Amino acid sequence: MPHGFFTLEQFKPARRGGKSRWVAVAHFNMGRTLTNAVDHIAQLNQPGFYRVIQTQRMIRAENENGRLHLHCLHAGSPETLNRSAKAFARDQRKVPSKPNKR
Repeated sequence: MPHGFFTLEQFKPARRGGKSRWVAVAHFNMGRTLTNAVDHIAQLNQPGFYRVIQTQRMIRAENENGRLHLHCLHAGSPETLNRSAKAFARDQRKVPSKPNKR
């Protein structure tokens, strides 16, 4: 079963020389299912073209001692992902040092 959080988006075709785009309709935090996201479309009762995007992992790729190191974490909600992106920018794109184990 997929886990993570899901974003339900609706396709909006180009109008008057604009560009087509995907618009977020709803977010489903960790603990909800893909079925919950699909059921939401029926509840909207709006014809259209939709997609469900699953996000479950955040990956920070950084150089450590000349090698690329990947820090993988779960993203349980859009808020978690947003907070982590802000922390990444705040920390000047570096993972905080791990405390020394004694």
